Parts: sequence; C-alpha cells; structure tokens
Amino acid sequence: MKKTGVSFGLAALLTLSCLVSCITTDNTLGSALVPDNQDISIRTATIDLPVGLKMADSLQTSVSQSATVGAIRSVRYGLFHCDAAVSVTSAYDSVEWGRNPSVHSLEMVLVSDSTLVIDATQLHIPQNLYLHRLRVDLDSTMIYNNSLSAADYEPEVLNEGRFVYTGGSSISVPLNKKLGEELFQIPMATRDSAELFMKAFHGFYLRCDDPEEGMLGGRLNVFDLSSSYINLTYDYDDEDGVRKRAIATFLMGMKRTVNVCTSGARPMESPLATDGIFMEGLCGIKPHVDARELRDAVARWAADNQISLDNLIIAKATLSFPFEYSGDGQQFECYSTSLFPCKRVRKDVYVRYTPLVEIEDESMESGDIDRSNLCYDSNVSIYLQKLVRTDRSQLTAYDDLWMMPYVSTYNSYTGETTFLADYFFYTQSELNGTEDLRHPVINLIYTTLK
Repeated sequence: MKKTGVSFGLAALLTLSCLVSCITTDNTLGSALVPDNQDISIRTATIDLPVGLKMADSLQTSVSQSATVGAIRSVRYGLFHCDAAVSVTSAYDSVEWGRNPSVHSLEMVLVSDSTLVIDATQLHIPQNLYLHRLRVDLDSTMIYNNSLSAADYEPEVLNEGRFVYTGGSSISVPLNKKLGEELFQIPMATRDSAELFMKAFHGFYLRCDDPEEGMLGGRLNVFDLSSSYINLTYDYDDEDGVRKRAIATFLMGMKRTVNVCTSGARPMESPLATDGIFMEGLCGIKPHVDARELRDAVARWAADNQISLDNLIIAKATLSFPFEYSGDGQQFECYSTSLFPCKRVRKDVYVRYTPLVEIEDESMESGDIDRSNLCYDSNVSIYLQKLVRTDRSQLTAYDDLWMMPYVSTYNSYTGETTFLADYFFYTQSELNGTEDLRHPVINLIYTTLK
C-alpha cells in the first residue's frame, strides 16, 4: 500500500461544527430555508467491538536479506518454531578456477541482526543449528510461511561438527567440502546469472532444535544476510604450473529468503475472546474481527438509537484495544510497537494481508502503542462507512479485519511511503478481552441525515 497524501476527514462537516464568531449573531436567521432532511448535528458513540482469535493461514514470509531461525515455547502460545530457506548466488560475474582446482576449506559466516527471548536469562542459551541443502528452487511461488516442508531439503547435515550458537554477533561455520567440489562443476554461464545459479545450486535450509519437551523458553535469531557470506578457499595451478591459493565468495539471501514458521497457538482460536485478546507475531494467533459480526454490532446500536444505516454519515471511527500494565517495564519488550487492522487481499494467485487505506492519513490514529493510555487506537472511518452501506449477505471473509503489526518503507526517489503487514519480527501482545471493564470498542463521531 502506498501513501498518496489524501486526507479522509469530512471537512465540510467539521467546518459547520467549528465556526466561531465574536460578533453577536441571530442563529435562527435563515433556518427556515434549510430542508428538514439536511439538519446536521455531530454526535459521538461508543460501541462494543466483537473480537475473536484466529490463526492467520499462509502468511507471506518471503523476505530479502533476513533469516529468522529458532524456537520459543511459552505456556500461553505453545511452541513457535522458525526455519529459513536461503538462496545462494555468486559475488562475481565470473570465476576462473584455474587448472586442477581443489577445495581447501568452505566456510559460512552468519552475522546477527537481533535476537528475541521471552525470558532475559535465556538470551545466550546454546542452540544447535543445522544446515541442509535445498532440493527445490526458491521461485516466486514460495512466499508463505508454509511453502516448504522437510521433504524440500536433503536430510544430510552440511555443517562440519556441531553448529552451536549462543546468540553472539556472528558465527563461523565450516561446511562439507563436497559442496565446494559441486561449485567447481557449475558452468561459467550459470554463475553469471543469479536465477540460473539458484536453479543449479538451489540454496540452503537452516533449522534449529526445539527446546526439550516440557521446557519453556528458547530464542529466535534474526540473521542479517546482507552482511553474511560463504567463502570457498581453493588451490589451483597457474599457467606456469605453480600451486596457488584463492578465495571465492558467495552471497546468501540476495535474491530470496523464505522464513518457514509454525505456531502451537491454534487451540486458542475462539469466535469471541472474552477473557483476553492475544497477538502473536508472524504466523501466530491474531485478533480477528468478523465483518458480519461487526456490521451487526453497528446495526444493533443504530436500531437502539432509531438511526437508519442508510442515513448514517461517519466522520470518524476508531478501533481501541486497551491493555493493562503489569508494573514491570519488561512487559513491553515483547509487545508490538503497532497494531493496525489488515484485510486479506487476493491479487492474481497470491493472498496477502494488507493494512487498511486509512493508514495513509498521518493525521489519524495509526495503531501505535500508547503507553500513557495503555491502548492501541487505529482509524477505520472509510472501512466502517463502506461496511454499513454493504448488504450483510454480500460480505465475505475478505472483508474481515486482522489486527497485525506493520512496517513502513520510504522511497526517496518517488516520495512514496509503502505500508506492509510485518512479516519480519516475532512479538507477543496481550490485550483486554471483550468482557473486561476496559474492553475493545469502536469510538464513533457521526451525524445522520433526516
């Protein structure tokens, strides 16, 4: 979604409500000339928000230059596990191996970007990581968290010896020399093309052990692939027959990376989250608002107040998700910095979760965490106005709302800001349930045409 600079307030409506004069005026002057059906007055209302919990199926987790590997087990969410399938490309347009090349060593260097734990004491626990050879191409169809399975990588472990990682800034991993011998066999023309090289070599699958059964905790590791690399050190004969040594570098994730994740939170699914509303990052459980249930809630409120939905004009609508402070600042270490409603959008053969267009208006609530008022507020004015004017029978699952974190990127060349659902970082946010004293609501500013 791209920011276009559009403002979504009803300017004329607000102007009528805000004009002030310091001159004594007869406010009845001309009132007889205003038709009865054009009598405008602005009102506010608060409507209880029906919220359930649902797993986000087939979440897009294809990213560039970022690989998340690890596992965390918690009492509430169960086991969250993440592996990474990583493309490999040559760092050079061409590599001359010389005569009689032989592998001296093959080494992968992974550079850490960040780590996440739910228990600070486990920040540097040892984890066994394993590297495998992919059996399949990482093509453009593999974009989802469930796009790959164990059948898509070779069972043989490529790292020499144990690959134990304790969450440091980087780690060097010796690889099986047979991989280097394979690289010698790839034709020069193939090495010149990243796509052809990926088809020939496929890439790597990086995975991690789960915490032992019954044990809580763990760690997720995010590796910066733009700084990571593979070095092939090899010996060869030069033109004079002298044995020499050289290094060829290969890059990871420059073309494609797919983070393959699963969550054990499915048993938490519920059509109405009365006792608590929970948001787990990536493919985990999400607050879910059924579009039909939401329309019904607004319709009941309108009927109670003798308002026709056909005459309802929404100046502003805000979803508010409150939460409580435990007294420990550590609480926010795993909380998402933002939660904004997204819709499932189908484009061609792909389905993505995309933030509502309201996020483009900088003057409106954008779902950032409010630590002072302990809530997440997000503007849904356009969405809700369209929803109440749509016949209930015409609504589908693609009209539902999913509360998700989001990220934004700014293009300095075009001046455009693009907003995307966050497929990169794992978070755990705990919000108040629908039966709590401070529960999720819709805050309305509206008027009606009579």
